[in-house]
Amino acid sequence: MTNQHAQHWEERYASVDRLWSGHPNEWLPELAAAWDPGTALEIGCGEGADALWLAERGWRVTGVDLSATAVERLLREAERRGLGERITARAQDVAAGLPQGPFDLVTCFYVHGGPEEGGLSLGALLTSAAARLTDGGRLLVAVHSVNPPWHTHHARTYTASGLLAEIGGAARWEVAVAEERWREATGPQGQAGRRADAVLCLRKPGGRASA
Repeated sequence: MTNQHAQHWEERYASVDRLWSGHPNEWLPELAAAWDPGTALEIGCGEGADALWLAERGWRVTGVDLSATAVERLLREAERRGLGERITARAQDVAAGLPQGPFDLVTCFYVHGGPEEGGLSLGALLTSAAARLTDGGRLLVAVHSVNPPWHTHHARTYTASGLLAEIGGAARWEVAVAEERWREATGPQGQAGRRADAVLCLRKPGGRASA
């Protein structure tokens, strides 16, 4: 991933007091609420809503993000909520490597890569993340699949089946979810439209049975 990409995200975070809503990505509570807590790696943790949600439910979370400003906000909020011992985070380019783990859960929400030279390969990143899972560990991914008509930036889009194939296919995983999920969307001028996310929830075979 280019230094220009990292600078772009750092500038976005530094330009506002808070970039995101503070609520966890919707797929995380929907899919993970009943899981037994363990160790988790969050790729692209941002300001930390997902990491905080997990930590409040007993998980020990390691977060990585390109932006030092975002990581600082996460750690400050973790301390404010009394979760400092459950969350570690650092600013780094995941293309240079991921924390070793092992982890019971890896989440990767809306980390897309792009077509530019040196851009991140999401398939390669998820393959590396999967190698850090414990037996019975889970990989939870959501990325844009179909953008609404007003969408202008050039991040890649994906299908769930295509991503699953890149990381070994259904023969390698216990597949809980591998599909496009549609939702209504409203554009910046109030226009109505639809968008879809590709969502994967995969479990590595083995390990103890869990919810």
